[in-house]
Amino acid sequence: MSNKLKAYKFRLYPNRTQEVLLNKTFGCVRYAWNQNVAQFNTYDKETNPKPEFKTSTELRNEIEWMKEVSASAIQQKEIDFKEFKKQLFNTKRKTKLGFPKFKKKSNRQSYRLPNQKFKIINDRIQLEKIGKIKFVKDREFPKFFKFLSVTISKNPSGEFYISVLVEQEISHKPKTNKEVGCDVGIKSLSVQSDGIEVDNPRYFSKNQAKLKRLQQHFSRKKKGSKRRDKCRIKIAKLHQKITNQRDWFLHNYSTYLIENYDRIFIEDLDVKGLLEKKQLSKEISDVSWSKFFQMLQYKADWYGKEVIKVNRYYASSKTCSCGVKNENLKLSDRVWTCNSCGTENSRDHLASQNILKEGRRSLGELALANSEA
Repeated sequence: MSNKLKAYKFRLYPNRTQEVLLNKTFGCVRYAWNQNVAQFNTYDKETNPKPEFKTSTELRNEIEWMKEVSASAIQQKEIDFKEFKKQLFNTKRKTKLGFPKFKKKSNRQSYRLPNQKFKIINDRIQLEKIGKIKFVKDREFPKFFKFLSVTISKNPSGEFYISVLVEQEISHKPKTNKEVGCDVGIKSLSVQSDGIEVDNPRYFSKNQAKLKRLQQHFSRKKKGSKRRDKCRIKIAKLHQKITNQRDWFLHNYSTYLIENYDRIFIEDLDVKGLLEKKQLSKEISDVSWSKFFQMLQYKADWYGKEVIKVNRYYASSKTCSCGVKNENLKLSDRVWTCNSCGTENSRDHLASQNILKEGRRSLGELALANSEA
């Protein structure tokens, strides 16, 4: 058992007055961020080597309407921008960040408050400068926990949410003494080394025709009209539905793996590189390997399980169980026969078994190296 950070997300239902105040807060936070981005972009080695960024207090003193919202929300956004600059120039960071972008009113909106600026009372959350807002409390907080912060957000379809970050004790799942190798794909989300195959639900593909019709209707609407805005919200709601369906499916499958196996072996795929291929980019985005790996990793960290990544250059699909490698194997060959031993191999199932073997081998080598050291 150990203390971990966990976020609880709930649907928020503000009344009209509260909705106006929330939108004002989003606008002020967005304005503060965009002011920092604009100042950041004025950097010039010769003429402006040290841009002067205004603090949240200076902005509130200069602009009267910014005093209508919580000062903490603007302060938190100022802290976020400072952290962003720090990470942007961090040479030790694995994935490099791009330069800051301006925030738009039509995109997802959010702001954050520290634990002193909100309070949860039954099914209401009290936010500074806004008051008590009703939310759907579909699950309870644990017995022993500590509130850290709350993020209030609004998605492009106009739905409000709160995400409450808490520090709590999370118990490890019971050990099963079982290991599994998983080969992810497009036809099947995952083929396991023990024979279980999980189909890819293809939520985006199933809704693509409907999405196309809505986008065609949207393109014919006059810019700035109410009908265009209504159509935009319909498209946003459909995208949100697809995301919710995909997240629900991935959460269920990743939880199943964590509950039933102590070690899960997966390939260390270069998903970003694979997305650059136009032929497969839409299918890879639909199956969402990156999100699946992310869920699997943080749940393993929480519940005392292990996720081990196998070298992406290991030929898991081409190597027969006898050890012979088929160099002529094509992506379209789903079943192939080994020229050496005559075994008929199912490409995906063979890959999952090889991932399991290679993962165990690499763990053995690592343990040996540690013992010698």
